[in-house]
Amino acid sequence: MKKVLPLLLISLILLPLYGAADADPKVELTYPKETEAGKLIYIDVNLHNTTSEMLWDLKAVIDPSDIPPEIKNYIKIIDGEKDFVQGEGDHSINVQDKANIRLSIETTANADAGTYKIPLRIKGEIGNCRQGCKPYLLMKEIEFKVIKEFPSLKIELSSYPKEVLQGQSINIPFKVSNYGLGYGNNIKLSVPTNNNFTTSLDVDSIGLMRSQESRNVTLNIAAKGDSTSGSYKTDVVVEYFDPYGTKRATTESISFTIKDSTLSKDAEGYYAQGNEYYEKKNYSKALGEYEKAKEAYQQLGLTNKVSEVNARIELTKSAIESTKSSISPSMYIVFGVLLSAVTMQLGVLVGTLMRKPKSPKSSSIPKNDY
Repeated sequence: MKKVLPLLLISLILLPLYGAADADPKVELTYPKETEAGKLIYIDVNLHNTTSEMLWDLKAVIDPSDIPPEIKNYIKIIDGEKDFVQGEGDHSINVQDKANIRLSIETTANADAGTYKIPLRIKGEIGNCRQGCKPYLLMKEIEFKVIKEFPSLKIELSSYPKEVLQGQSINIPFKVSNYGLGYGNNIKLSVPTNNNFTTSLDVDSIGLMRSQESRNVTLNIAAKGDSTSGSYKTDVVVEYFDPYGTKRATTESISFTIKDSTLSKDAEGYYAQGNEYYEKKNYSKALGEYEKAKEAYQQLGLTNKVSEVNARIELTKSAIESTKSSISPSMYIVFGVLLSAVTMQLGVLVGTLMRKPKSPKSSSIPKNDY
């Protein structure tokens, strides 16, 4: 901002037109030294006549022509001229008397940040009698800073699933935070859609967000049943206004992949069939189904399901090894019965073979000789 024309120069130009007192009255200005754009500023002018003469028709004036051109468009004069002595009477201020008035100006909503200097004229007449008075002028300066506190909204994504199947949806949590000094208002949230997916937000508008405040939001992305599988990208868009009416925006990209649901159904079918075979203790067939399910889940990129199927594969392999190396109790019973039967048959056979044949007995009938 350019420097304001020094008050000394203004005084040098104007003083030849006015008289000068032996000493100026004491004038104190009270007003906020810092303000924001679009704010009203009250200026209290406190005067104490410390001169040796009376003051007449004294007033305080903020003259628009005195305002520097570089800030003139940012200052609106609300109450820029007021008499120190109001009402009827001679409008005089005696020696050692005091008088107070209040002026007001307003900074515009689009005022730039920086230091503002506005001249203030204290003018009237000075002298101990009305007829012998001389014009009087005292120049003061109103100096203040315009501070602009801007909001700064950020979108902070949490961890979210990167794959979605055709006809299904995923939820993506994120947070909108204001890391600026000023507040953001009329905040609107949106996420573009296309022919392959739709989006929805549980919060799509926020009235006001002060500095250091935040809001949790959930985005739902639904892949259409006839969507084309592949990689996709969309953006979370947050639009808002700062305290000075300027529209601002911030965005954050989201990437995800739509997977073919036909392959997913196949994987689920393989997995279910493998579980059914496993329950029936048909471990070899169960292992085959699990292997097919694993391959399908790998193609889908579903790492959690791959890990789950891997655990079932290891369990099935252990069951197969256990079956090979052990015989169930029922098999022992059957084997024992068979062994007992075989033993009995062998015993009978051996006994039969070991038995001696009987000798024929002699006849008791005498033989006749012929």
